[in-house]
Amino acid sequence: MIISVHIPKTGGLSFKTLLRAHFGDRLLLDYHDSPMNKSAAVRNLIAILKMLNTKKIVQNYDCVHGHFLPIKYRFLREKSFVIWLRDPANRLASRYYHWKRKINQDGSTKIGFNKNIDISLEDFCTIKRHQNLYAKYLWGVKLDAFNFVGITENYDKSIEIFRRMFNIGNSVSLKKKNINPDKKLVNYPLSTELRDYIYKTNFIDYGIYRKALALNYRLEMKFL
Repeated sequence: MIISVHIPKTGGLSFKTLLRAHFGDRLLLDYHDSPMNKSAAVRNLIAILKMLNTKKIVQNYDCVHGHFLPIKYRFLREKSFVIWLRDPANRLASRYYHWKRKINQDGSTKIGFNKNIDISLEDFCTIKRHQNLYAKYLWGVKLDAFNFVGITENYDKSIEIFRRMFNIGNSVSLKKKNINPDKKLVNYPLSTELRDYIYKTNFIDYGIYRKALALNYRLEMKFL
């Protein structure tokens, strides 16, 4: 059983196309929890309570993918935890520009706002619900518990690692989705001052990301 945690703006939608093509009806999409729309106490409690029913939920599936706290599935037997992580500054910038596109397309206000407002990227980065997101998702579960850690900036190699780890052939195609059409570079062109601010306010996430880089490198050495 693969348990794939999709943290927003780390490549999870593109990865979902690969999982869907390979697993078909044996893939369970678990996007109902919406953990970051709740307070820390509420989302953690919900994950623990739902932990009691996961065996029954997943009995007809080989893979689960979505927005949920991994502790929800922590006590399943014969599971493989999977996650993708990205430089926190790039993830925050991607989240911001995704919100801007949604505002332009349909007036969406689902990313932490009560009304349509136009704010700068700098102001967006001060919103606490968007800070240290990795640490919030990984509450109760250490990164070492993950069998596969993909790095968005190392996407192609990470996909190949995943294919080899779980015996998914190249015949299963992968199309990248939900990508900023105006972004051509791996790193967003952020000012030094903004990157410093993001580092200071996402210090925990940067520690997690550095560990993720090391784990991804070990997997690359082993499988590639």
